[in-house]
Amino acid sequence: THNTQPTRYYLRNNRLSHNDVILVIMSLRASASSGLEALASLNADGSTVTWFQGQWPFFSWAIFLFGSGYLAARWRHRDYHWNGWLSVAMYCLHQSEEHAYDLRGWRYAFVPSLNFGPIGKMYAEACAERSVVACPLDPKITVYVNVILIWVGFGGCMVGATVAPRRFLFAGALNWGTAVVNGIGGHFLPALLTSSYNPGVLQSIFMAPIGIHIIRNSGRPWLCIANGILNHVALVVRINIIFRFHTDEATTMTIHTCRFSLFASCNIKSCMF
Repeated sequence: THNTQPTRYYLRNNRLSHNDVILVIMSLRASASSGLEALASLNADGSTVTWFQGQWPFFSWAIFLFGSGYLAARWRHRDYHWNGWLSVAMYCLHQSEEHAYDLRGWRYAFVPSLNFGPIGKMYAEACAERSVVACPLDPKITVYVNVILIWVGFGGCMVGATVAPRRFLFAGALNWGTAVVNGIGGHFLPALLTSSYNPGVLQSIFMAPIGIHIIRNSGRPWLCIANGILNHVALVVRINIIFRFHTDEATTMTIHTCRFSLFASCNIKSCMF
């Protein structure tokens, strides 16, 4: 079972060597209380977890409910705009399973699930230097990734597609490329490799096939997939910048997420045609 107290205790009292602390971190496993512990602790940069950093997933749930109702009302008018806005609604539902309550009823389960998984173990040495529960992914980084990438990035591109469809309409298909890569690479593969559930995998069963269908009909499916891969690689780069160069989390995540999700995705169409 997951227990973060020994790690914090030994970090404070220097009773374990640096290598021993790394081994302790790598042996931790997520449990039903892991998410609540992350929200009650500090961010990796030492800042306090704010109310919004813990409650934003419920806003995603509200966006999904409103968006799905609107899309259902326009079911007979399905087109590229409809498909693009569907990516926003579907991904907000995806965020709800990841960060609100998962299939097991665990609160805020995705962050500890990632941190105690293979990706988190890549940062074990860096996290050993920080006496916090959530590392490398913390509530602050999680907000900037999800709010800027999905709410601002996905939603902003679709606003652009509504205002200037000739230039930005393809961005809706690019959004689906990111969703497909996340569903397959971020959820299906880990579930198959570990033979276990991970927060977000249930919704991905629906999101990924819908996304594949849409990008197959987009005319440039591999460009959509490449955009999705680029977004996820960019996320790893951003986290590395924060830990390697000790940059400010908010500034680094905002600048780079906006650059790769909003401006890059929205302008691929105009660069191509």
